[in-house]
Amino acid sequence: MGSVSPVGKLRNKITIQNTDLSADTYGGYTTSRSSYITAYAQITPKTGKQIFSDTTGERIQNPQEFEFTIRYRSGLTTSMRILFGSRTFNIKSIHNDNDYDKYIKILATENVGT
Repeated sequence: MGSVSPVGKLRNKITIQNTDLSADTYGGYTTSRSSYITAYAQITPKTGKQIFSDTTGERIQNPQEFEFTIRYRSGLTTSMRILFGSRTFNIKSIHNDNDYDKYIKILATENVGT
């Protein structure tokens, strides 16, 4: 992003959720989600593709990748997910932009039409 502040581009309100595992009475685990942070982000679509079944020819997935740029926050992991309105994105990678601890770029995947 360079040294110029892109604060005006961070206009989309997102929530990053943490995955919580708790033991259940049957010896397994129950997965729940809790809000970790709410931030403003710049959202940029990166790629989109369709995956079809080899046998039937039907579309089985429609994954789309997006890049989210937010102000630097420590503690983010790839086990978290992003909520933007009614849409859910699974985090694939997290990059500290230029290692300046000013902005983080998050690559996330949204599955549409599954």
